[in-house]
Amino acid sequence: MFSNNQIDENKYKEEDQVLFLYTQLMNMPFTQIENISQIERSFYQELSINPNDRLAFIGLMQVQIMLGNHKKAQSFAYHLWDMGEQMGPTEEFLYINNLIDLGLLEMASILLKPRFENLSQDIYKFFPIMVKFSTMTGNIYLLDRLLSNPNAPYFDEDYMKLVNYYKNYHYADYLKNIMKIIQETVSGVLCSCEYDISAGFVKNLEIYLYLSADKNGIEEIQEKIKEKIKAYYQSVHIEKIPNFEWIIHPISQHPEMGLN
Repeated sequence: MFSNNQIDENKYKEEDQVLFLYTQLMNMPFTQIENISQIERSFYQELSINPNDRLAFIGLMQVQIMLGNHKKAQSFAYHLWDMGEQMGPTEEFLYINNLIDLGLLEMASILLKPRFENLSQDIYKFFPIMVKFSTMTGNIYLLDRLLSNPNAPYFDEDYMKLVNYYKNYHYADYLKNIMKIIQETVSGVLCSCEYDISAGFVKNLEIYLYLSADKNGIEEIQEKIKEKIKAYYQSVHIEKIPNFEWIIHPISQHPEMGLN
């Protein structure tokens, strides 16, 4: 989940075309394939001028995610990794988000580790992406540490209540293992993942997975996840994790990011 201030436009000149293109892309519905492809061509044009523009490569990574090209998006992830130059905070934030979306959690973990170790300084800038990483790995204890931190930029009371519920009723390890099962099952087709806390009297943690698979592929993956989770519940002798749901959609149904 992004907030509208995650791109620090003061860092860039107003005429920075790459930033302009990236902002356009992130405010574009995923169904606008022709427009997304046009922005892709524009990123390549910018790279012909500056071959080391990391934001342009992150933009191309985002393009492939939006088009449902998991393998191509991963190739840009590895290329950026191999460039070896330190990113600025904005590029790193966007890059880590894409890594999480693609299920490249080990790479995201390496980049976030120093941020978690220096939480008092980094939590304000990296808070949304830290919460997303902790959610997608099912790490209740990291979530507790983040959500209860006095320096957090905002307080999510509903999520905190759910975290305390999972902790108090000893569901933390189960959730972590369930998220691992889900991530392993969708690896290779995962293009984006989001989370939400449902409205209403009963609150649920909802995980949204957006895949490159077609309708038949999605149905097959849904059945695989259900079977694996059912087998896991039987092995640990619990009925299910309460207040937890996962939902799968094709990547084309992903809402626009709404990034200003």
